[in-house]
Amino acid sequence: MDLLKNLKKFLSKNLDFTKPILLAYSGGTDSACLLDLLLKVKDEYKIDLHVAHVDHGWRKESGFQALEIKEKMKELKISFHLKKLKMAPIKLDPIRLEPKKNLENESRNQRILFFKSLFKKYKYQALITAHQKDDLAETVLKRFLEGANIFSLTSMQKVSKFDDFLIFRPLLDVKKTDILAYLNQNKINYYIDSTNKNTKFLRAKMRVDIFPFLQKNFNKQILDNLAQISSYSLELNNYLESKTVKIFDKMKISPFGLYIDLNEVNQSLELKFIIKKIAKLKDLDLDLSRHILEKLIFWILQKKPNLRVNLKNAKIFVDRGSFFILRNNYNSFNEKILVKPGCFDFDNWQVQVSRIKNDSNIDYSQSCWQCLFINELIIYLPENKYYMTYPASNKYLKKLWENYKIPSFLRREVPIACSEGGETYEFLSGKRFKLNTENIFKIVIKLK
Repeated sequence: MDLLKNLKKFLSKNLDFTKPILLAYSGGTDSACLLDLLLKVKDEYKIDLHVAHVDHGWRKESGFQALEIKEKMKELKISFHLKKLKMAPIKLDPIRLEPKKNLENESRNQRILFFKSLFKKYKYQALITAHQKDDLAETVLKRFLEGANIFSLTSMQKVSKFDDFLIFRPLLDVKKTDILAYLNQNKINYYIDSTNKNTKFLRAKMRVDIFPFLQKNFNKQILDNLAQISSYSLELNNYLESKTVKIFDKMKISPFGLYIDLNEVNQSLELKFIIKKIAKLKDLDLDLSRHILEKLIFWILQKKPNLRVNLKNAKIFVDRGSFFILRNNYNSFNEKILVKPGCFDFDNWQVQVSRIKNDSNIDYSQSCWQCLFINELIIYLPENKYYMTYPASNKYLKKLWENYKIPSFLRREVPIACSEGGETYEFLSGKRFKLNTENIFKIVIKLK
């Protein structure tokens, strides 16, 4: 494979010549190859190249190598950024043969924070990394063995977005053997990371033991086959994205939680995709086991009412084909507060009361329970003396909410207004109240 031609094709398609790019550079085989290729096209494509190196401190020689890289970039007149991580010593779990603390994840998180800080300062177009086909195949196989869904086997893409920044992977269709051949042909020096061959680590064990075994005993084209599986998975992922986009357009998120109507979805694969995608939302980050996922899908397809699953950081509810995630219990206040014009707090709610002139030509629409998920509930009441409180056992409310099919898990979470005469007014059904006074109250409640 002509690696230079391959890179030029990628840059011509994706590079924004007005913005700098940041190369994640370790000094190993892959990044050494990519740096050399970028240097060869730097002037032709007018690339403002920055290089970032992260010293994990896991090897004695890593600090010295970081200084060598710094000097090399100085000679090349390339902007250089160095980050030394503060990591705990590596201790292996004797059973799983992996670090007791997941140091790979910890170091990855620190690297991301480092890159984000650089992006914020220098406004790069993208982070460019040297991931190649072997890395892609390893990730696909690892995810498959961990039981990932077929649409989650999509490993890496040549161009993708992570959080707030773009990632370029121009070598993703290049095999490791092609990279090594390029380095040897061009007499390019690189560092050898000893941890990459330490089979006490899962990634190294895959490279040293598992992949050679599979290639020898099953199929020499296993790298290409796994990369193809990733491609098929991406196609399925893209199809499901397009198929469910209208469903996600209807999803509502507020401080109260998340609500999405899934009654139009009647295929379990689509439901899996939707729920897994919701679980990965930044503000939620839910850990759903396969058992819980299958249970939720069954409940949704069967239109089961008022069922729940408790997780560590949230509660999931399914009600007649709708899916809910609630963040907290809000009914934690046992007092009642007088309702009067102005603003006041009731437990976790902010209440705003306006006294307005009653106009028979105006349609005073009341809110319904779905408005919880846009964080604004409104009712209009005849002028009177009211108290704000949480609902207690009440036959009238029970019958009203049953008739209006209000999900039972929402009923006690939202305050109500009670008059001195014993009338009860609630925010969830959308029922309109008789407005037979000259002035009326508009009551708006929102979660703080």
